[in-house]
Amino acid sequence: MTNQTKMEDILKNPERQDLQDLFEKSLYDPDPDKRKVYNALYTYVLDKRQEELLKQPGFNI
Repeated sequence: MTNQTKMEDILKNPERQDLQDLFEKSLYDPDPDKRKVYNALYTYVLDKRQEELLKQPGFNI
């Protein structure tokens, strides 16, 4: 699988990606532009998962 194909797969379904994997790629990918994309995806997925958690009945802060 090429890097381009892998990036396309990640962009198609970012919610299904492993947060740890996105976080590590945002830190260690050799391409600085890709690191920015991975960081944005990590932040997006984390935000979506937090929203789902907060919507659960009985969840109190």
